[in-house]
Amino acid sequence: MVTLVSGSTLICHLIFATSDNEVNTDYRIAGILYCFASWIEGCGEPAVLFFLRKLEVPPRVAAEGIATVVKTMATAMGIRLLPASWTVTAFGLAQFAYAITYTFYLYGRAWSRPDWKDSGSPPSSLSIFWKSFDGNTCYTTLVYTIQGFFKHMLTEADKIVLTTMADSYDQGVYAMGASYGGMAARILLQPLEENARLLWSRLASNSDKSKQHQHDLLQSYTTLVKLVLYVGLVFSCFGVHYTSLLLNILAGRTWGSNNEASNVLAAFCVYTAFLALNGMTEAFVYAVGGGDAAGKEMTKLGLVHTVTGLAFAFTTSILVGPYGTLGIVAANCVAMFIRSLYSVHFAARYFSTALKDGHPPLLSEICPHPVVLTAFSAAWLATRLSLQNLIVKGFHLQLNIRNSDWLLQTGKHITVGIAFLIGISVLVGILERRFIQSLKDMVQSREIRRDSKSQQQARPKQD
Repeated sequence: MVTLVSGSTLICHLIFATSDNEVNTDYRIAGILYCFASWIEGCGEPAVLFFLRKLEVPPRVAAEGIATVVKTMATAMGIRLLPASWTVTAFGLAQFAYAITYTFYLYGRAWSRPDWKDSGSPPSSLSIFWKSFDGNTCYTTLVYTIQGFFKHMLTEADKIVLTTMADSYDQGVYAMGASYGGMAARILLQPLEENARLLWSRLASNSDKSKQHQHDLLQSYTTLVKLVLYVGLVFSCFGVHYTSLLLNILAGRTWGSNNEASNVLAAFCVYTAFLALNGMTEAFVYAVGGGDAAGKEMTKLGLVHTVTGLAFAFTTSILVGPYGTLGIVAANCVAMFIRSLYSVHFAARYFSTALKDGHPPLLSEICPHPVVLTAFSAAWLATRLSLQNLIVKGFHLQLNIRNSDWLLQTGKHITVGIAFLIGISVLVGILERRFIQSLKDMVQSREIRRDSKSQQQARPKQD
């Protein structure tokens, strides 16, 4: 399948991409590199599935981390060494290096495992191959494929809107915000969501055998959703008021002194909260929504995604004109909120059916303590007033460590954020003791399972 899709894309690119001048030649070569990179990365899926079946996320996270470092170095070297007219080709080479590193690392980790050869082999004859086909499995795969396509279209909707409604400057500002604003989602939230989906899938498969597994599933769901809500609150209440300082440190004065870039990155901090909620709650839908009712549940989710797409289109048509890139981020927040509403509704319906003896309302379990929410609101107001003081003095878009006044005012601004963050952490420790204990129990059980797997893998070598 990956060969078919990548090959078809490559053929279409070669047909429609002209190379009459040097700029078009740059895009043509870059497109070819991206097609080969997608094929190589797709060829690594057997290794990805192997680790998923073993409920092991760290190898994939390590592969993505190492490949990202290689991609960054390749991008810097390509931009520096290649001619100035081959900028896009430099990014194509970087993506190609990412795919090779990612795939080879995964297969290297898989081949070093003694259970890799026993993980499954292709049938020895065509007749056995067709007999092993299961109609329900193929149907479920088709449903998930269609669902994944719609989900991908929703993910790329902002880029489509940018291409059609924004100029190159707005596209650059949005790309900057997406790159830095998406770091939390890629580094922190994505591994957490993948681990949660594997955990919930395992607990849901055993929930029919033991009632304790049903309560464990509920407890893990409320704990992890509340955790990502706290992460989102930190970004949306604290991070929004420190974006200009962050840009000055990470991206230099060109972006750090750009007020629009700072505002877009602040909007992405708020978007991170919606993204965290949707990612975790929707992971639960994919984890437990399978089985015999997979087609029905995925159809419902597809309808929700359709409504989400319409809401996104309507919101962008209203907000992009007056607010530019900020309007696109706001439309993304609306879309994520709609998807999250359905995912939470699905979870509430699932637990009300699975737990006949009753349980506290799901929203009351996943929402942070009201006192903590009040503290977050106070933190937002205090850091906002502190930022306003920097704006009045003209220091908010600067990074001038030689100016003692700038150091004093910026230090006060940072101190306000740290003081409130420590205070909120203390409140969480006092008021959310059950939540903290649930997190500790999940970490301890994960370490126990990891030690058990290590002992099982080491036992054949000793024998």
